[in-house]
Amino acid sequence: MKDVDQRVDIVERLTRPDGPFPVGSARIRGVDLRVYTAAPDSIRDVLLAGRHWGERPALTFEDETCSWSEQLRLVGRFAGALVEHCQIRPGDRVAVAARNYPEWVVAFSATVSVGAVCVPLNGWWTAAELADALADCGASVVVADAERSALIQSRRHCLPELRRVIEVRPSSEPSGDETWAGVLDAHRDEFDLTAIPIAPDDDATIMYTSGTTGRPKGAVATHRAHVSTMINGQVHNRVESLVAELRGDPVSTPSPVPTSLVVGPLFHVASLPRIISAASTGTHIVLMHKWDAARALELIQRESVDTVPGGVPTVISAFLDVVERTGAHLPTLRTITSGGAPIRSALVDRVGSVFDHRVAGGAGYGLTETSGPMVMIGSHDFFERPLSVGRPFPTTEIRVVDAEGEDVVTGQVGEAWLRGPNSAYRYWGQEHEAFDADGWFHSGDLVRIDEEGFVYVVDRIKDVVIRSGENIYCTEVEEVLGSHPDVRECAVLGRAHDVLGEELIAIVRARVGSTTTANDLRRHVAQHLAAFKVPAEVYLQTSDFPRNAVGKVLKRELREQVALLDTAAPSPTARVR
Repeated sequence: MKDVDQRVDIVERLTRPDGPFPVGSARIRGVDLRVYTAAPDSIRDVLLAGRHWGERPALTFEDETCSWSEQLRLVGRFAGALVEHCQIRPGDRVAVAARNYPEWVVAFSATVSVGAVCVPLNGWWTAAELADALADCGASVVVADAERSALIQSRRHCLPELRRVIEVRPSSEPSGDETWAGVLDAHRDEFDLTAIPIAPDDDATIMYTSGTTGRPKGAVATHRAHVSTMINGQVHNRVESLVAELRGDPVSTPSPVPTSLVVGPLFHVASLPRIISAASTGTHIVLMHKWDAARALELIQRESVDTVPGGVPTVISAFLDVVERTGAHLPTLRTITSGGAPIRSALVDRVGSVFDHRVAGGAGYGLTETSGPMVMIGSHDFFERPLSVGRPFPTTEIRVVDAEGEDVVTGQVGEAWLRGPNSAYRYWGQEHEAFDADGWFHSGDLVRIDEEGFVYVVDRIKDVVIRSGENIYCTEVEEVLGSHPDVRECAVLGRAHDVLGEELIAIVRARVGSTTTANDLRRHVAQHLAAFKVPAEVYLQTSDFPRNAVGKVLKRELREQVALLDTAAPSPTARVR
């Protein structure tokens, strides 16, 4: 029996009515969806399961560690402060704007446990961007660290609905209305976290999109959405474990205390699910003040970390650099997965070679609007199919459609329409064509699905370059450029052309000491792809690419940089900068 057939059979057994993850149908907002029928009703119910772990470590930040009992006591106290002191009621919005501090986790947990809606804000935003989001969602309270508290207060005159700024880890001169410590000192009694009724389809979060192609939009997701994301991950892990067992793959001994290093910002959908699901497995979460590959290595060794989940490719690459440079063995590390941005096959191969294939890999595909991945790929397939993002979860529905909204044939490229209980269902305060009446989210991503059900992300629709009527998928050219041994990273994009409509250009960051020229790289692409896919011009640079908070390359800013260069020194030839 082929692996894919084994997987289908295993999923069917796990999700039948008497299985551990039964799947049925539920009518939600007028649409019939496949749902996990035995799922907890709310994020709060998941978090309360943390009581089971008692004095086991729950959360570590740098040199601070608290147990599950301590963390839940803090959640209960801050929940009381929200309800009794801040007068927060179900449906009210409470924003969090801070680094990955432990208080972030407590504030989020308390907010969703009292039926309020948590709004994680991008920690890299300017004062104006923070104020725009706070005004858009109508937040009553914001929990912010010192830097973001000052930014928000500078725009307070634009925020009439904002009643309180609670400052975390304040500077010597706090800018917030109150400090976190002061609020907790005034509320030493724990609030009954089960006191307020919460239904599965009550709103839980508003998560803003990255805004790389326009103004950020607030995707509204329910408790059911986030709980479904958690169970999707559990089903995936069980399936992969059983398939590996059937293959006869080596089985590693489970960690006595599962420990996960969170390398991305908690406000991002690639990291937040780790916080929610930790209580169900007793996972010890390790946070960092900011991403630093050398520090990550130290924390993995010190805390016996076994999982590094959801790192964007730049994070994984920097981490592998440090591992190779130091020769660290990392005996406790079992899994390192990618998410948040496309990963190149060269980097997948490197993950395998650096750890001699004793560390499992994996990746997933989802968006802010889906509250986490909609498909995921396990370790064996990750290395065998490095360009795939995996197969759909049991509750995930995917359509691949053409420009008219008609389904394409297997293997053909089209836009991914996604549907499932883990998807957000609207943008806050606006109607948008991305969410249709039948529950489908129109992703704007071009994908194809092969005959075995594996999904491949081809490109963003907006990033497709049309040269003289021919479609060029930038990710395809980036994959080839990235396979060159002297290319550290690259970005491919289109530029207007009077005759062709658009032409392809590439920006390449070469490895230190490289003598590769732009024409060398153009010849490399020509050896693998049709002539019309060869970049007309290659810009070589030594500086890092502009990125957003989670490490995605900002192609909009790269276009602006190239336009400035062309204005200053127009030339038809490739140039170095």
